[in-house]
Amino acid sequence: MPVAIPLQDADRARDAEKTFLVQPSLYLIGSLEDGVNLYSQQVRAHNLAWSLWQMQRDGGRRLGRVAVVGGGATGLTFTACVLALFDKSVKVTLFERLWDLCPVQQGCDARWLHPRIYGWPFAGSRAPSASLPVLNWSEGRASDVARTLLQEFALYIRAFAEPNERLAVYLGLRNFEIDHASGAVTWVGHRAAHANGFFHASQTEGATEKFDTIVLAAGFGAERQVDGYPTEPYWRNEQLAQPALDGQLKSYLISGFGDGALVDLCRISIERFRQDTIVYELFGDDLEATESRFANELDRAGPDANIYELLQSTERELFTVAKNRLSERLRKDSHLTLHLQGRKGNVKTFDQIFGRTSSVLHRVLTYLLFRCGAFAVDFSDLGNAASRHGVVAPNILCRHGADTIGHLQALFSDASTLTKRFIEMKTRQQQSPRQLWAPGTFPHYSSR
Repeated sequence: MPVAIPLQDADRARDAEKTFLVQPSLYLIGSLEDGVNLYSQQVRAHNLAWSLWQMQRDGGRRLGRVAVVGGGATGLTFTACVLALFDKSVKVTLFERLWDLCPVQQGCDARWLHPRIYGWPFAGSRAPSASLPVLNWSEGRASDVARTLLQEFALYIRAFAEPNERLAVYLGLRNFEIDHASGAVTWVGHRAAHANGFFHASQTEGATEKFDTIVLAAGFGAERQVDGYPTEPYWRNEQLAQPALDGQLKSYLISGFGDGALVDLCRISIERFRQDTIVYELFGDDLEATESRFANELDRAGPDANIYELLQSTERELFTVAKNRLSERLRKDSHLTLHLQGRKGNVKTFDQIFGRTSSVLHRVLTYLLFRCGAFAVDFSDLGNAASRHGVVAPNILCRHGADTIGHLQALFSDASTLTKRFIEMKTRQQQSPRQLWAPGTFPHYSSR
């Protein structure tokens, strides 16, 4: 018999579920949303699991056999949420193309992860803990965060999956294809056995099985590469933030203006840059007052506003001290050019990049660095820009994002009927990064 739940929760669950729905029984978590980070994806994973659970309790469709596509932080979080929330009749098969779970951030010591800093300057954005009920973590190196997520995931497996064999994991996929019309998934890969937090691959096997629910947690796809200018993926270790040991002045060019590009701009421009401490170092005792006043200005402007003029009008009042401090920390061993042509060649002026294509914090830092003369700006063809500024190919970083819709289409035997919905999801931006569940909803592994 369905459990009676408050009407408000039932309505919120149905509304949330629709934002993830690609077609009946097929869901997508966050890949087509703007301003995505690891924490916001985990929140969305919780929200989808919670909405499906509420709907099932209210007499809706049962989850049944679940396929989760993608073994990164999003897929692990959703899987752990389902194992904790649903009874033992719900079984999950987790598919990961690479050879271990959470593979992208593993071993990455050069990147810093903070759960909330992309929400700066709003209240709570400096809180170091994700404060999530499932797969919680605190700010740190990406490698440490990945390690924490995998340790937590192992505890959820032990508590909720191993007694009933509710979880199957496949790694190292050589072939993977979804027939969304029938719910069938075909794959060739290695069944992985879990032992003490690690997954040991067995012999390769191929199979086709039908699932009642398919959840895409497949991320965004590989970063776009530009011919002649190969760029290491964002989460691979490199030495950009370290002083040159040969004593030579180096010239760099960054092409792009999303968060990845602007983080690298800060690392190349600012001495001893740390993403977790920079706001404390620049604003000091004025930090809270500055955050409050600037947050009020942003509220008035609206979330989609281009904030270039706002930064100009508030610079003298809010950012003079920060700009002066930043000017004292410009790196002396590098020259930097920011290439802003855009993939479609439609960026013509510097102020155009201050729309909602990156976090507020990174836009503020970019504005202040520009006012300090930390980098040049070039809108020409990439090859011409590199030649003009004397930048050799190894020092050119192209951060042009990924072809996410193409990445998702490649998962299906025939994606033609899904493309319209993918475009609609990308346009509407409806998957909330805010927590929809009530405290205490998700059982913790210690409860078992």
